[in-house]
Amino acid sequence: MREAIGPILRPHRPLIALAGAAMVGATAVSLAAPLLVKIAIDRGIGHHDVHVIDVIALVYVVLVLVRPVLERAIVLCSARAGERFLGDLRVAAYDKLQALSLPFFEQTKAGVLVSRLTADVQTLTTFTRLVLVEVVGSVLLFLVSIAILIALSPLLSLVMLVSVPLLVWSSLRYGKRSRPAFLALRDRVADTMTSLQEGLAGVRVVQSFGRETDRYASYRARSRAQVSAWRRISLVNIGFFPMIAFAQSLALAAVLVVGGYLHRNGRVSVGTIVAFALYLISLFDPIARLGDWFSEFQSGRAALTKIALLLETPATVAGGSTPVPAEGALVAENVTFAYGGGAPAVREVSLSIDAGEHLALVGATGAGKSTLAKLLVRGYDPVEGRVAFAGVDLRDAPLDELRRRIVFVPQEGHLFSGTIADNIRLAGPGAPDEQVRDALRAIGALERFERLPAGLATDVRSRGVRLSSGERQLVSIARVALADPAVIVLDEATSSLDPQNEAAVEHALGVLARGRTVITIAHRLSTAERADRVAVLEHGRLVEIASHAELVAQGDRYARLWASWQAGLS
Repeated sequence: MREAIGPILRPHRPLIALAGAAMVGATAVSLAAPLLVKIAIDRGIGHHDVHVIDVIALVYVVLVLVRPVLERAIVLCSARAGERFLGDLRVAAYDKLQALSLPFFEQTKAGVLVSRLTADVQTLTTFTRLVLVEVVGSVLLFLVSIAILIALSPLLSLVMLVSVPLLVWSSLRYGKRSRPAFLALRDRVADTMTSLQEGLAGVRVVQSFGRETDRYASYRARSRAQVSAWRRISLVNIGFFPMIAFAQSLALAAVLVVGGYLHRNGRVSVGTIVAFALYLISLFDPIARLGDWFSEFQSGRAALTKIALLLETPATVAGGSTPVPAEGALVAENVTFAYGGGAPAVREVSLSIDAGEHLALVGATGAGKSTLAKLLVRGYDPVEGRVAFAGVDLRDAPLDELRRRIVFVPQEGHLFSGTIADNIRLAGPGAPDEQVRDALRAIGALERFERLPAGLATDVRSRGVRLSSGERQLVSIARVALADPAVIVLDEATSSLDPQNEAAVEHALGVLARGRTVITIAHRLSTAERADRVAVLEHGRLVEIASHAELVAQGDRYARLWASWQAGLS
């Protein structure tokens, strides 16, 4: 955890040091008061010296005026350092998410990741603003109080130890039970976030099938699990805090009894007993506050652990340093890949796609088409074999160059909140307006979007809900035109469109494919018919590859698929 958090915390150390210095000063002011009381009783009241009492009163007033200044400095410095640290931590966590590979997102629930950057960071906000200051101040107050008590009366200090076994036992027991309880709470919060995120994202599907009651029941179950996690923490706290109060009362009673006996024998003064009692109260005050804040401390520690684990997650797809040529053949050599150590989804596939060629990937559901496409764009790295572009192994290529050369176009174009132009600029953040217009003009979609009331400045809203599915796909294709890649991998983009939108998207894709290598995951064989070659996959293996006409003439697997497709159309 130190390796992940240390670099983020390092720039804020000066502010933390200032807060620490102010905390030392505030602690010194707090601890001076009982000593002043001792002097006032023993030298002022005991010797009827009014001057001593006046001086002590004046010093006490000065300390009372200085303390708020120090406390303000503590709050300002610690809050500023904490907020800046949390801001950097939040950005670092999001940056890490952007750098992580496709397998990570397919194995991790989106709600869990949202929880890391929201609920966990919010927990850390409370921790840094309040708990950290309280914990450090209480520990400092505790240690210095112990030293002063021993200096005042070693014998009374030994008497005070009567409460130590009870304190040690209850603290160890609390620490053992609280950490797993708070870690479990963070997991339950993530589960609740996941259920909420999935329910909101799929609300249309839920309402379409009238499954609101089921989703409510699922969310209620997760919410109750979160409440149960809080209940377990409350039970842990209930078993700890009363023990602190009992130990304080026990120690104070023992000190007063023994202190009275020692005073009668002339071994301690009244002022010493009063100061000792005041210090004893201040000694247990930080212990009580530590216990009071320990739950928040454990919660913050658990949240920090979860975020640190995210920051320490390695990227399974990392870039190299070998330059990537502008164009060339895309080659897979004996490629094998399996998800999570299971059965191979792609087995010993070898194929070569020449520059400018259009290849269609065909096969039944689960045949390995999408997996092979992800390997060709380096969404995954093969377990065996290699994928190369223009002779360069994709694992040796810088990721930014590789993403400019090879672009994947999903079946449904995902749009972000913002304007149409902003969404197209995702492929080139610095592109001027005219370049964005040229990209749309190139695919024949500029007039369609300019007819909108706000033109390219139309706000598409979240996930592009203000545009039709065809328009979202055209924006997605315009991104590719702006990026100008050498290779385009398509998850067939027209399978769910109406005829009018399908024609517009087909035209855009046809324009986009000119002079480029195109690999299409074909869900409809009419798309495969237009390709230069068709690669047929079956159970992860490449079983046939040739042109559409040649495969139909062979009368084997593809021919049977084609006959079935034609029969379905009839």
